[in-house]
Amino acid sequence: MKTLLQRSYALLVMIGFLFLMITDKAECADWIMVLENGEGIFYADRETALKNKTQVKEARELSVLKNHKEIRRYLEVVEYDCNAKKQRVNHILTYSTSGEALLKTNGNAPWEYIGTDQKAKVFFDSACRQQ
Repeated sequence: MKTLLQRSYALLVMIGFLFLMITDKAECADWIMVLENGEGIFYADRETALKNKTQVKEARELSVLKNHKEIRRYLEVVEYDCNAKKQRVNHILTYSTSGEALLKTNGNAPWEYIGTDQKAKVFFDSACRQQ
């Protein structure tokens, strides 16, 4: 019974998160491909970057992975500090290859430098280019 309650709670949290993501015109998201490599295809929601007018921007990012054994795709909500060249991931919604969804939320994630990771740099440039 406890497991059923935990799963029900997790499902309600995911539904709430998805509702927040589809409100405010998110259903008309302008997904653009920002990178394709051996790992997968990576998209950014251009609309989220455009509506932010400060140096700190929140952006939605979608990753569709190729040949990953456990994860098929994941959606992240990331904040970028364009001036400091830092990022922090606040929400991750992961879809497994079996179709299971898992939500991870961290509203107090630490800021991290973009570094040399190609994918992180491409997403950073996509979000901060509109400044």
